[in-house]
Amino acid sequence: MNKVIGKVSTLYETLKKSIEKFPLTIITILIITLIYVIDLEQNIISEFAFNHILLFGLIFANGTFLTETISKEKNKKTAGYIISAVVALVFTCISVWTNVIEKMLSRSIIDWIEKLLVCGMVSVFSLSVYFNYKKSGKTFEQYVTSVFVNVLKTSIIYGILALGSAIVTAVFIYLILNGSRYTLLARIEILILGLYYIPTLLYSLYNIEEKNSKFSKVVIKYVLGTLVIIAFAIIYMYIIKIIILRNMPSNQIFRILAALFILGCPIWTMIENFKEDTTLDKINNLLPKLFIPFIFLQIYSIGVRILNNGFTESRYLCIMLIIFEIIYTIIKIRKKEIGKVILVFIALTVISIIFPYINMYKVSIRSQYNNLKMFKEKVAYTEEEKQKIYGAYYYLNARDEGKKLINNLLTPSEKNEIINFRKSSVTESNITSQHINAYINEKSLNISGYSNLYIITLSNYRSNQGSIEKVFGNLELITLDNNERIYANISQKIKEYMQYGYTLQDNFENINKIQIDSNKLLILTRISVTYDETNESVEDYSMAGYLLER
Repeated sequence: MNKVIGKVSTLYETLKKSIEKFPLTIITILIITLIYVIDLEQNIISEFAFNHILLFGLIFANGTFLTETISKEKNKKTAGYIISAVVALVFTCISVWTNVIEKMLSRSIIDWIEKLLVCGMVSVFSLSVYFNYKKSGKTFEQYVTSVFVNVLKTSIIYGILALGSAIVTAVFIYLILNGSRYTLLARIEILILGLYYIPTLLYSLYNIEEKNSKFSKVVIKYVLGTLVIIAFAIIYMYIIKIIILRNMPSNQIFRILAALFILGCPIWTMIENFKEDTTLDKINNLLPKLFIPFIFLQIYSIGVRILNNGFTESRYLCIMLIIFEIIYTIIKIRKKEIGKVILVFIALTVISIIFPYINMYKVSIRSQYNNLKMFKEKVAYTEEEKQKIYGAYYYLNARDEGKKLINNLLTPSEKNEIINFRKSSVTESNITSQHINAYINEKSLNISGYSNLYIITLSNYRSNQGSIEKVFGNLELITLDNNERIYANISQKIKEYMQYGYTLQDNFENINKIQIDSNKLLILTRISVTYDETNESVEDYSMAGYLLER
């Protein structure tokens, strides 16, 4: 019993210390958690209102976390709190009035604001981590190791608490509440997440006083370190295979090498904290240098795809990852302060998301537009050129800025000709999947004649779900508070959408309404479906909209 009391006391002390160090940040998280728990399925506040409370809280807590990390003086903290509140309020108001702002200005302004928010959130949190590291007085290797150990311990304790409370609560609901009110289980799990796990995770970035144990040494150095070395050996064998067989690298190789760096880099950084004159240490010291050939392999792999098909946001980010790997490797080999890679990450994030002209969105739009212009520059096309032109059209047609470029460059008949390129590319390259994607921005909704409005959000990403008739012939749209379920047959409408293919976006605003029966109307605001034509099976789908009921 004393051990249990001691463990509970330790948990309480950890939470207490986290509140003492990051008071307003933790309190904000606790308030959001309590609001969500109290309002769960009670509908005291609308989903729209809660989403914006959550948005305000996330932005505000991110700012206060940085403030409480770098400031000790009360006046500076107060100033930081005020700035955080103002910034959070501005972005929340913009989100609330998105439709008004979009109508007054343009959608591109809203998109830029959203990108600015994402960039700001990532950069501010990264700066918080960087200043916590600098204030620790430890080397970066020691800091990363301590944070890893703290997060590991916190996660294990959270897992035990979550599992234990789930079992106890489920038994209580079944025996005492006769199997009703299972939302109590969700409430308990959310409370543990918000009241314990998130606050202690944040505190883990600050609290690095605990010394590394033998257990952490075994896990990091001998288990994780050995696995990384084995992964290196396998990839080097793959390189030898390429040289011997003269095979081009697989497209998957970039993902494998990227994953190896993202997972391996922290591991061989932490192993520096357990230096001994052993063979394992000598091999670990060589890992950053041994990764250099992998960088060239990545450059070749992604370079071929960019040369063949141009830039997209994902390919742009691949290039940024390679740049980060190069800078990290240089810093590591030259034995400079490795913690500066956090600042490098922030700089690359800003460049990628919001830096004028060279951010990933602008570069990708220009690259794909240049591919599309090939259609106007030639009369006859190879199959590779057809695929490149069609891919550029598909990419640009899914973006507002891209649509404007398409409309300025192509006539309706030319658009149809490019769309027909898909049939050729499917035949020649054995492409078997068809994908549709469309959305509209509802500025107003006419609900006259209807008494109820329900928000619909559906998705299923499981492969081989069955035919369109099976998946959409009796689709459950929503479960009401009284457990009544509303189903609809929208299979014919989905087939109609499939006929439009990638031009669905151009026509979606006129065909997004589906009459379920005389009393129900489904209005779709977003739809995405992937269909495997070979297996005649739906691979995945997602949709959102409104259900109106008389």
